[in-house]
Amino acid sequence: MSFNDELVSLLPPKYKGRLSITGSNTGKRLELYIDPCDVRSILKAVYDAGYNHFIGITVVDYPMENVFELVYLLSSIERNGELLAIRTKIKRDEPFIDSVADIYPLAYYQEIEGYEFFGIIFRGHNGLRKWILLDNWEGPPPLRKDIDTRQIVLEIFYGGKRYERPRQWRSLGGYSGLERGGENE
Repeated sequence: MSFNDELVSLLPPKYKGRLSITGSNTGKRLELYIDPCDVRSILKAVYDAGYNHFIGITVVDYPMENVFELVYLLSSIERNGELLAIRTKIKRDEPFIDSVADIYPLAYYQEIEGYEFFGIIFRGHNGLRKWILLDNWEGPPPLRKDIDTRQIVLEIFYGGKRYERPRQWRSLGGYSGLERGGENE
C-alpha cells in the first residue's frame, strides 16, 4: 500500500503531511486526522480522488475528554478496495458538524443514527429525527457513555419496577429447582 498521489494533491496544504498508513499487514488503511470545520472539503477531495464507496460513520464517545470522535470509513473501488479513515473530534457540549450526505448519499442514515443515539447535530441535514428509537423515548441520547439508560427503560416499559421473569419449569430445562407437578409450575 502506498499513498495515493492524486489524493495527496487534492488535500489542503495543512493536511499534506498528516496522511498515515496504519494497521497490520493483513488490514492496512490510510488515516487522516482533520479539523471538524474541514470535513466537507476533505470528504469532497477524497471523493474526487476515487474513494467513492462510503462504508459508514463511527462515533466514539470520550466523556472524560468531553469529545466525540467521528470516523468516516471510505474505500476506493478503483484501488482494489483500499480503505481510508477520516477522523475528527468535536466537543460533546457543542456537538455540531457539517453533513456530508450530499457528497456520500449513504451518510444520510448514518447521520440520523449519530443524531438519535449521541445527539450530534449534522448541519445541512434535512431529515434529523427519531428513526430507530420509539416515539415515547424521553431520555437523553442513549449511547452516550455517561447516561444510565436502565432506569429510563424501566420507566418507559415497566412503570419503574424491576422486571422479573417468571420461573418456568420448561424454560430452564427442568433444572429450576421446581418439581414437575408442583405448586409453582
